[in-house]
Amino acid sequence: MKASWTQGLDVEKTKEVRSDFKGSYLLRKRLVSILEDKIRVSTAASRSKENYALASWPYLQADAVGYERALNDVISLISDDNVEK
Repeated sequence: MKASWTQGLDVEKTKEVRSDFKGSYLLRKRLVSILEDKIRVSTAASRSKENYALASWPYLQADAVGYERALNDVISLISDDNVEK
């Protein structure tokens, strides 16, 4: 669990958030799977050769990279194996 989940919270709220985080293990694992699928679809779409001819191709690529980065950030926040100090 990343420290950003409890940053700025009092002791009682911190305990509650930690407990809720631990209790949501299966839900978080399912969400990680869904987000990883979305990343795979986005990556495949961004690598499509049909898009190369589009004048807006650089913008499409920038959008895809930003979208994937945001999804990876969410995965990082909800994963158990990521610890922030």
